[in-house]
Amino acid sequence: MRILVVNVNTTRSMTETIRAQAAAYASPGVEIVGLTPSFGPESVEGNFESYLAAVAVMDRVVRYAEPYDAVIQAGYGEHGREGLQELLDVPVVDITEAAAQVAMLIGRTYSVVTTLDRAVPQIEDRLRLAGLAGRCASVRA
Repeated sequence: MRILVVNVNTTRSMTETIRAQAAAYASPGVEIVGLTPSFGPESVEGNFESYLAAVAVMDRVVRYAEPYDAVIQAGYGEHGREGLQELLDVPVVDITEAAAQVAMLIGRTYSVVTTLDRAVPQIEDRLRLAGLAGRCASVRA
């Protein structure tokens, strides 16, 4: 099985860190491929950068020539996930939803801690759209 883990920004060192962490927890026989967009923001810190990243992420994934079984977007917010779900016949998961799903297995409610105040509404919107906001106690920077 091959899973693409797509960094939503253009920082290659971050892509490798994300890939290595995912590979450390992957089951035997699962290959984790890290992808970095060839254009877009160096850091996604709000909606403006997220919109730029969405085009870059979709471009990078559709240009990947080898077969793969799933795509994970490594960024909180909407970075082209819906577009990729339209284009691809494999699961596309973003880490916002994945983290919330796991948190709800562990506890009755969960909170999200992020680095920037302006990212809070973006994360709240993502959780609301995914139907995961009901058990979210807070999103805080």
